[in-house]
Amino acid sequence: MVKFKELSKLQKKDIDKKLDELRLDLVKARVTASKGGKVKIKEIKQTIARLLMLRKS
Repeated sequence: MVKFKELSKLQKKDIDKKLDELRLDLVKARVTASKGGKVKIKEIKQTIARLLMLRKS
């Protein structure tokens, strides 16, 4: 999981790029969730939420 302090150092364009990457990872994780990847999905969602919060500020 990525810490908020690390994310706050990113520029707006980097935040958008990271969001795109994480959303793609989330889709991939959902496909493999039947194999026990539910923790990974939770971590990705939390990171996406943190990035969206940073983008709004």
